[in-house]
Amino acid sequence: MNDTQDRDRLELSRLLQQAKPLLAPLYPDQQKQWAEGSPLAQEISALLAKHPEYYAEIHAQIGAIFAKP
Repeated sequence: MNDTQDRDRLELSRLLQQAKPLLAPLYPDQQKQWAEGSPLAQEISALLAKHPEYYAEIHAQIGAIFAKP
């Protein structure tokens, strides 16, 4: 892994840790709204677009909120 990938992986971990408690009490339709409108979700989505290989980790941590790239 290069430095950019390491930084992106660390950033993803940080974002997922922030997202987990926000998403836990939400119903699936509310989670979908969160994914569409939250700045935090947009950051996670941007990392997913840049690194599709992160999908499994995102799915394991917060569920199938984002479409598989």
